[in-house]
Amino acid sequence: MSQVSHRIFLSVVSLSLFAAPAPARTTAITSMTATTLGQTLQLAQADVVETVLYFETESMVVRVYRRSSTLLMNLYNKSTDIVEVRGAPTQLVPNTSDQMVYRVEQGEAERLARINIQGDTELEIIAADGTLVLKEPGFNALVGVAPGPSDFLGNNFAPGTAALVLSAEAARLRMDPRLGSEIIGRAPRGAVVEVMARVGNPADGFIWYQATYQGVTGWIRGDLLQPT
Repeated sequence: MSQVSHRIFLSVVSLSLFAAPAPARTTAITSMTATTLGQTLQLAQADVVETVLYFETESMVVRVYRRSSTLLMNLYNKSTDIVEVRGAPTQLVPNTSDQMVYRVEQGEAERLARINIQGDTELEIIAADGTLVLKEPGFNALVGVAPGPSDFLGNNFAPGTAALVLSAEAARLRMDPRLGSEIIGRAPRGAVVEVMARVGNPADGFIWYQATYQGVTGWIRGDLLQPT
């Protein structure tokens, strides 16, 4: 198994089993649209603790997250601009060792969000009569980062706290938690930012923190921050 594959799978497994997350942050942005990742990560309510799995498909945006010890799922339809599933109780399905499967049974359909050890994601929706409604591969995957040592690059600390900017120059606040994303603000070295969320990006290998500085909320690389 490659290092990236190992990192993805262990991160998802750890978050799925971890039952004592960091204190909830009540100042998270609650607006929701599918135009940018920075916004769609806010599909859940303001007291969400940590994202466990996030990805997009051609027509949907999926977020599995943990509040206290409970797994929940949001499902946003890009075409209709409607949140079809919001805060639905989610089960981690016993499965083979090469993938994680999160299941929601709500209304007359079953939703299955999958990620395998290669980082490939998929959303499947099955009607109550067994009819396949939708099956789409995912992209732009993000995974949760468990407390403690991590294969992701950057300092690993729980959100819901203040952090000090370590960057030699100003740290860039990006629209999305990935290298190359649009820069929407900067925080100078020594500045203190408020950290609201944490994810790992398998594509670039970094921990990313959603942080606010002087009224601007964006994503900062984990190696540029340390908790105060």
